Amino acid sequence: MGIGFGGARQVFRFSRLPRVEMHQPSGFGCFLMVIAPLLLLVSTYLAWWELRFFVQGRTTDATVDGVQKILMSRHRWLGGRYLEVHYTFKDEPTGLLRSEYDELPLSWPHPAGTVRVQYISGVPGGSRLQGHRHLIFTLCFVVSVCAAVVYAGLLLREARRAVREEAAFEAKRRRSPEK
Repeated sequence: MGIGFGGARQVFRFSRLPRVEMHQPSGFGCFLMVIAPLLLLVSTYLAWWELRFFVQGRTTDATVDGVQKILMSRHRWLGGRYLEVHYTFKDEPTGLLRSEYDELPLSWPHPAGTVRVQYISGVPGGSRLQGHRHLIFTLCFVVSVCAAVVYAGLLLREARRAVREEAAFEAKRRRSPEK
């Protein structure tokens, strides 16, 4: 036998293959560890705006400056077609005239003249046409939170089971003295 690096000889070589075969990672576990927290984080951010409109939102009339049909999205990963509605309104608490836009599905009727808008005072870009809600984000957030609570409950149950098994093993070992 040869002497390896540092003068130590390798006498035994154990394969890790049996251990690897016993503990195959689950695809569902990988999903829960990576995708579920990411989904929770993204849906939290997107649902935040819905909450802000619900709590801080104001409603006023706005003048439609123009409606443009966009055939290609600026965000290539989103894709799709939409209506871009530009409007101007007065922010009552600050007294400023704001000129903003909202992106609507093509199924919406083309607004003309004046429209009702919801806005958050003092927040540029924080406005939308009344009725243009994104409830899917809020629903996704609620589902993600419920899933996280269930997953944490299952994790807690498994941890308690492991502690009980360890305590039972130790109690059994103490009762039967080794010879």
